[in-house]
Amino acid sequence: MRQIIRRFQTVLLPVLGAGAIGACPLCWIGSASLLTYLGLGAVIPIWRQVAFGMLFIAGIGFLLDFRSHRNIIPLILLLLGGILLYVGRYIFLSTWGAWPIWGLGGLLVLGAVIYNRRLFKR
Repeated sequence: MRQIIRRFQTVLLPVLGAGAIGACPLCWIGSASLLTYLGLGAVIPIWRQVAFGMLFIAGIGFLLDFRSHRNIIPLILLLLGGILLYVGRYIFLSTWGAWPIWGLGGLLVLGAVIYNRRLFKR
């Protein structure tokens, strides 16, 4: 039983954290046009809450990962990157002048995912 729990912590938990994050920033840029193309333009006004929910789920996944490897750096990178993504995308209303803010946030989130995954490969 102990081996099953350990296997769950080392294999599935990083995927849960990275999966929620990977779905979030990568789809933000084309989300409005894709949703409109699919006839789901009515979803666009609530997309902010969906994106915030994905970041929240990713935070829970990274918190569970922290319990396994006891390294706080990926969680801090995720939180900083998530805040920058959210502020750059929704507070500054996605203007292209705000791309350094959400671009840096995306890089921090990507770095958190890669660093978190490497901690489990050791």
